[in-house]
Amino acid sequence: MWIIKWILWVIIVLFIIYFGTQNAQLVNVNFIKWTSPDLHLWVVMYLSFGIGILTWLFASIFKVLQLKTEMRKVNKENTNLRQELDNLRNISIEDEASEISEPEGDLS
Repeated sequence: MWIIKWILWVIIVLFIIYFGTQNAQLVNVNFIKWTSPDLHLWVVMYLSFGIGILTWLFASIFKVLQLKTEMRKVNKENTNLRQELDNLRNISIEDEASEISEPEGDLS
């Protein structure tokens, strides 16, 4: 199985190299008032892709941390509710029966 994985990676890398050589045109990138020197189109594309991946990575890290914090909070609340439920289950019926007073007056 590892051989198939390595062959697939080699094919992908060769495709990327072929794509880069086919897009060897020189371009300038203008951003606000900054202008880049002449760069190959494939370099600009790969840099844009890399910046997008890094942006996604940082955004997903913050989202994972937020979800873990929320999960800890919910787990703590769940533990407290389970403990309260166990305490309610352990109350004996006789103790509750003695606490309930008989209704006053005859109902018949």
